[in-house]
Amino acid sequence: MILGWTLALLGGVICLVNFYLSFLRYPLFRALGGKQEEWRWVSGFPLVGSVLVAIAWIGWLRGLDSLTLDVLSLTLVALDTGGFPWFILSMAIYALFGTKDDGA
Repeated sequence: MILGWTLALLGGVICLVNFYLSFLRYPLFRALGGKQEEWRWVSGFPLVGSVLVAIAWIGWLRGLDSLTLDVLSLTLVALDTGGFPWFILSMAIYALFGTKDDGA
């Protein structure tokens, strides 16, 4: 039980860090007076957070029946921009719309 909570907590923090790095960091940087020329992109932790949360969730399924844990796990995985759902979404968008420069 403690291992499951530890994996979930660590995975959840990583999921939230990935979300922060993808969507919140740049607007906060600009709002605090940062200049576009000074911006440095920083990578998150691809798949790590989602995998840890999924492992914890599978462990919970064996021992606990809790809608709260189910919703929390799925929300964290959905927020993890380095996770599998975002990869599938980005590949679908690329397949449908391609890129701005399609080799013309």
